[in-house]
Amino acid sequence: MKSINTSVLSFFLLAINVVHAQSFTTANAAYADGGTKQSQAITRADSEASSKGPEQYFTGNVRVSLLFSANPITPVSGAFVSFDAGARSAWHTHPAGQHLIVTAGTGWIQEWGGPVTELHEGDVVWCPPGVKHWHGASPSSALTHLALTGVVDGKNVAWLEKVSDEQYRK
Repeated sequence: MKSINTSVLSFFLLAINVVHAQSFTTANAAYADGGTKQSQAITRADSEASSKGPEQYFTGNVRVSLLFSANPITPVSGAFVSFDAGARSAWHTHPAGQHLIVTAGTGWIQEWGGPVTELHEGDVVWCPPGVKHWHGASPSSALTHLALTGVVDGKNVAWLEKVSDEQYRK
C-alpha cells in the first residue's frame, strides 16, 4: 500500500510541478528583459510548526501541518491534516477545489445531501469548487490526509456550520 501511496503522491506533486512550470514560463517572461531570476526554494521539514485545528472549524483533536503556502505563480497550498478517531471538520466549501490524499488510517467524507463515504490509505478525493462537504476520521480510527487546496483572491476555504453528532453518525 505504501508504494501506491508514494505513486499517488508523486503523481500529484508532478502535476503541481507541471502547472508551476507553465506558470513559471508566463510569470518570468520579463526575465529576458531584465526581470528577477527565480530560484528553487526548499522548506525544511522542521521549519513549519503544526498547529491544533481551531475549535470553531473542527470537532475533536485535529493537527494541521502546513507544508507550503500558495503564491502568485502557484495558487495552491499544501498541508498534512491529522484527525484523532472521531474528529472531523465543519461543513465547508473551497473556491478553487481541493484534492485530499489519504496517507494513513480510515476516514469519512460526505457531500451535502449525499451518503457518508469511507476513505482508506491511498484513496484520492477531488472536492470540486463550491461543493459543501466535511471530512475526518472514522469513530474507531485516526486519519491523516494531504490536502492540496486551490486559492482564489487569497481564500482557500469558506467555513460553514459544524457537523452535528447526528450527521456524523449516519
